[in-house]
Amino acid sequence: MGTDGADVSAIHGPAWERTVLLVVPPNDVDEVHESVDDLWHLNADLGTAERIRFETALLELAGNVIEHAEGSERLLCQLTLRRTSTALEAVLSDSGAEVHVPFRTEMPDPEEMAESGRGIAMIELLMDDFSYERDPEGNRWRLVMGLPEPLRRERDVAADEGGAG
Repeated sequence: MGTDGADVSAIHGPAWERTVLLVVPPNDVDEVHESVDDLWHLNADLGTAERIRFETALLELAGNVIEHAEGSERLLCQLTLRRTSTALEAVLSDSGAEVHVPFRTEMPDPEEMAESGRGIAMIELLMDDFSYERDPEGNRWRLVMGLPEPLRRERDVAADEGGAG
């Protein structure tokens, strides 16, 4: 029996979460892209603008984390993608070295970003919230993109699962 994205979303309710573990190498940004494809499949009501904005920021972040991993040491990553009633969220944790993030609120001048330097600024401009913290386990990056009013939902299934039925 075939199903379209709307039917699948109805089955899974208004909240969606998926966690993927990656070991780099051999894993790479392609696995992140596949996880995002699952998000879109199960949330077919999200429009092209939301998809492009969220996916661009997430793939830029994942690419930077993987590219800047030091040496030939394996990098362990955990990616959690979540849709709440009001937002899309991604949390990327990695075992890499501590990062000193040059947060900005505008794109740097073209001369400043010849080969690099635009990723963090672009992510900040695309997301409603972008944060980084270092804990004993490694780096933790969080992206949040609020959903426009027509795409917001009344409740989160994840919140309902914790309560009494």
